[in-house]
Amino acid sequence: MNVQAEAAARAVVSEFAIDGELLALERFERGHIHDTFISRFQMGGGTEQRFLHQRVNHRVFRDVPALMNNIECITSHLASHYGDPEVDSHMHALELVPTRSGRSFVEDASGPWRTYVFIEGTRSLDRCESPEQAFLAARAFGQFQADLAGLDVSKLRMTIPNFFSSPYRMRQLDEAVAKGDQDRVAGAQAELAFVGARRDMVDVIEAAMRIGRFPRRVVHGDTKLNNVLFCDRAGHALCVVDLDTCMPGYSLYDFGDLVRFTAAQSKEDETDLHQVGTDFELYKALVDGYLASASSFLTEDEIRLMPFAARLVTFTIGLRFLADHLNGDVYFKVGREGHNLDRARVQFAMVASMEQQSDAMESYVRACSKRSLATGNGRLAASDS
Repeated sequence: MNVQAEAAARAVVSEFAIDGELLALERFERGHIHDTFISRFQMGGGTEQRFLHQRVNHRVFRDVPALMNNIECITSHLASHYGDPEVDSHMHALELVPTRSGRSFVEDASGPWRTYVFIEGTRSLDRCESPEQAFLAARAFGQFQADLAGLDVSKLRMTIPNFFSSPYRMRQLDEAVAKGDQDRVAGAQAELAFVGARRDMVDVIEAAMRIGRFPRRVVHGDTKLNNVLFCDRAGHALCVVDLDTCMPGYSLYDFGDLVRFTAAQSKEDETDLHQVGTDFELYKALVDGYLASASSFLTEDEIRLMPFAARLVTFTIGLRFLADHLNGDVYFKVGREGHNLDRARVQFAMVASMEQQSDAMESYVRACSKRSLATGNGRLAASDS
């Protein structure tokens, strides 16, 4: 399979508008959805340049033209806001390389392919090493949203319907309870009781949007720490990557998912629930960073709901894991019996941890919001000094 994918990559590289000679091509082991390769080209004047090529998994993203439409809209909008990447230390935009016919992707017999300019001098992090890194990542995602605030969301398509919808995920779980493996349903009664006691929370955000409390905005949709590239030299966040789930949604989904992933005290599939929780120091850094860049466009209602959004997104991911467990593990990859049930338990334990800290989490958001309004940048100056 790897040999076939590499052969396919070599065959399609020439379809992109790269004026140079291919020197090398190797697999890049990042992510679990697409096949990714890095090429090295000899360009004019004797310089070398690298590019990143991806065969898009069209079984996950079934409407590739819609997916690439979104990425084109977002990257071109961001590029219009940013300066020259060679001299500008501001956030950088991913740069798509067009095909020789001017399209954003190649439709090949091996599948759809796209190409980006490789961003040199950067690194990604799978685990947060300090509150300062959490702050920088959160500020980067907030800045990403702020820079896209002027983009007309009607230009973007819903490539995965109901992706951000908590009520939809609850309906999926209810269907899994009714039609799924009944032995597994019987073994998950504690988790189902936990869900039942919190059923009313799933529609809070969508209900607020229905009555116009805040608008739909461009949402990244996968704000894992490793989707921010940090500058090797200076350490600052340089670029937000993995734009595949960028769609219209509610802004706080991104903040909630960032807390869920970055402030987690354990692995996502930890079996010792005593180790599970939410690191409050990292949470504070995430609030500081996000509001340092996002407070310019968030409404008062959105800011007030930030702690709730962290609980809701974590709860919603738990619903997805639990539903997949009851359905026989048909969506998420598993490595052991009960793997998705373990993942659901971790998410629910994190929700319980956030509930115990809710007063402190809400108080910190209020204090940080006031500080951001007073100074205009929260902890921004301190982090850049």
